Amino acid sequence: MKKCTWIAVFAAFVMPLGALADNHEEAESPGPLTDVWMVVPKPGMGDKFTAAAKKHMAYRAEAGESRAWMAFRPVIGDKMNLVQFRACCFDYADQDAFLAEEEKLGLGANWGENVDPYVDHYHHYLDKNDWENSHWPEGTDGPYYGVTEWTWKQGVGQGPEEMRKKFSQIAKKEGWANADHNWIWLESIGGEDTLAIVTSFESYADMAPDDQSFFEFIAEKAGSEKKAAEMFQTFGSGFENSKYSVWEYDADLSTPSKEE
Repeated sequence: MKKCTWIAVFAAFVMPLGALADNHEEAESPGPLTDVWMVVPKPGMGDKFTAAAKKHMAYRAEAGESRAWMAFRPVIGDKMNLVQFRACCFDYADQDAFLAEEEKLGLGANWGENVDPYVDHYHHYLDKNDWENSHWPEGTDGPYYGVTEWTWKQGVGQGPEEMRKKFSQIAKKEGWANADHNWIWLESIGGEDTLAIVTSFESYADMAPDDQSFFEFIAEKAGSEKKAAEMFQTFGSGFENSKYSVWEYDADLSTPSKEE
């Protein structure tokens, strides 16, 4: 299954400017938010951090934490010393309940005592998931995840955002959205004002381009390459720059399953 052409075409037009099982568009959408922690271990303490974090995740599971965390490490990109922890999917009010649970179960205290000594620094964000314009079929579970991230220009109009939605709806209604093509749109809450698209890969071979690129698909549906180019330029005009990375799921640092 080859899915990266969606990302590759978007990146090509923007760069000159600078784990879920349901089919979400057919069922009731999950909560819109994902809790995201970026953790940077201290230099030379990666192994100790990993061992301590694995024990901590087991502690969280034994304590009966309601959230399941998925851990990821970058395998392609420019910042390779990160560990990303993600918990999806919830509403804003759920965060208040979770913070109370975290305090009651001593989750933060356990991390602070056992893992924090090996951490250099943290970044904490919320991601807003756009399920309406995403396509994540059953069985879409990595273990690799390609992420293209764009930084919004200040004061940009609605044109790029509306074109993003238009691309997605064309893809979903005209046949691009299938078992071979998956994507989730995310907007970051906190830090830089960014937009991201994530797609799942089974292997490096799965990252190879399709015979038909997403640009060619849009050109076919729009009636001409010129029209397609104008659409991509409208989308790309909203961003200062873009970057691409690939992350691999780390089962050892994720919430253990009940069978483990």
